[in-house]
Amino acid sequence: MTSHVDSGPGSISAEEYISYLKLQPLDREGGWYRETWRSNESIQLSSHNGLRSVATTIYYILNIGQHSRLHYLPGPEIYCHHAGAPLSILLLGESDYPDGREVVLGSNVVLGEVPQLLINGGVIQAAIPKGVPGWSLVSTYMSPGFEFEDYKEPDLDALMSRYPNHQSRILRHK
Repeated sequence: MTSHVDSGPGSISAEEYISYLKLQPLDREGGWYRETWRSNESIQLSSHNGLRSVATTIYYILNIGQHSRLHYLPGPEIYCHHAGAPLSILLLGESDYPDGREVVLGSNVVLGEVPQLLINGGVIQAAIPKGVPGWSLVSTYMSPGFEFEDYKEPDLDALMSRYPNHQSRILRHK
């Protein structure tokens, strides 16, 4: 199904964004992405098991019917909404979100959406487009920079036990 968003004189579908931005499938997490920048400088951090780029940025799109899998990263990640539907993000974490929380990334601040969101390292996260047109385009910025070996998935049974009020959301993102 092709979904368009009004962007002025014409409209752009998720598939067109994927093509024009040269996005590739993000198999483990779900969705489509392309790294758009990686710092030429590196930093040594014990929390990240070695040398890391100082920062990285990506485009990331979840198309109609897609969601991201529950996962966590060792460092902070900043999301910025660009186009399409708002992105509902489930956040679970002992210190930051002990009861769990859903944040909606989008441009309608009157409805409580936020155009930018910081997710601290160690916080479990998962996302799904919310509403019309059914897909969301965002960018994320990470410092220190992202490496695929940093991507971790949590134990689902432990999450179900720890966050009983979010069981349906947890199961949706497995």
